[in-house]
Formats: sequence, structure tokens, C-alpha cells
Amino acid sequence: MVDNEELNLIEIFNDLWRKKFFLGFCFFIPAIVALIVSFLIPKRYTSETTFLAPEVAAGGGIIQTPFGGFSSSGLGQSSITSQAVIALLKSDIMIKELIEQFNIMEHYDFEKERDAIEFVKEKMTYIEFIADEGIIKLSVETYSPEVSKAMLEFYINNLKLLNQEFKLTTETPIVKIISPPYIPQEDSFPNTKLNVIIAGFLGLMTGLLFIYFKSKF
Repeated sequence: MVDNEELNLIEIFNDLWRKKFFLGFCFFIPAIVALIVSFLIPKRYTSETTFLAPEVAAGGGIIQTPFGGFSSSGLGQSSITSQAVIALLKSDIMIKELIEQFNIMEHYDFEKERDAIEFVKEKMTYIEFIADEGIIKLSVETYSPEVSKAMLEFYINNLKLLNQEFKLTTETPIVKIISPPYIPQEDSFPNTKLNVIIAGFLGLMTGLLFIYFKSKF
């Protein structure tokens, strides 16, 4: 029985070796197509900034509650919370001013301001609150590395202006930046290497399945 299994494995290997050019074709053609498509897709660039959560910057901390929420410790009455900072960053008033400043309605061919606001919130701006580390990460992805950085700087500067308008805290600056915005040197989308690997692997699997079913029927 062992000998039969060894013979079957040898036969399978020999059969695949005879079809190596076909399998190579199945791998490289999809990989090449994926490479070409990746080069044709407009590239997007992501700039990121990191600042301390206000609770941590004030010498306090952030405590995760059993219900999945967060509470603050060590904050004075004049301090602002991380939730308030994130709410300002996501607010319509912030996004509307960003849209006007960078003429997003025209650049992205939006007819309705609401569509532009949702696009900025869901497709362009990303906010990550990492309570364990006491930081908030803010990133922006656009078709221009310089614009991505400029938008981050707008967010940070406009936080100060909105704070002055709503009088949320007397502390300045409203956030303490530990990683300033930067001009990204490489594109964040598309992931060319990953696209090529996935396309090649799927093509190879398709070729193997084709050989298998052809041998059975």
C-alpha cells in the first residue's frame, strides 16, 4: 500500500513536471496583468500624524470599562477628552472647512456637499484611538503626497480654531504631537507586490484545478 502511494505521488509529480510550462503560463500571465493594472491605477499616498491622548498629555490615563467604553483619570476641569478631540475631527463643520480649503467638490466632481463630506470621512480620513498606548493616530490618503500632508496640518490647525470657538479647553496646544505630518515617499495604494502575488497564486491554483479535473473526466 505504501508502494502504491509512493507510485501515485511520483506519477503526480511527473505529470505536473510535464505540464510545467502550462503551470508557468497560468502563474505569470495573471501576475503580469496584475502588475500592468497596478501601474495604471492612480496611486494614492497616505500621510500620518500621532498625538498624545489629552488625558495622557495631562498626566492622567485612560481606563477601559467592562462594557467596552473608556473613562479618563487625572483630567482637570479645563481639560478636553480624547472623545471630544475625535468628535471635532469628525465633525461636519471641520470637514466642510476642509472641503472648502482644498476645493474637494471640484477636484472629485461632487455635486452635493453631503456626498463630499461622507467621502472625506469614509474614504480619505482615518482616525485610530489606541487607548492602551494613550495615542490618537490621524491619517489622510489622497492622490498627492503634498496634499495629504497639507490636509493633516489643516486638521491640526483647525482644532485650535474650533476650540477657540466652542471654548472646550483653556489648555494650549489642544493636542501634543509626537509624530508630525510628513510627505509620504511611497504610495499606499495599490499594493503592487501583493496584487502580483495573489494574481499569480490564483492563476496557479486555477491551472492545478484544470489539470486535476481534466485527468478525472
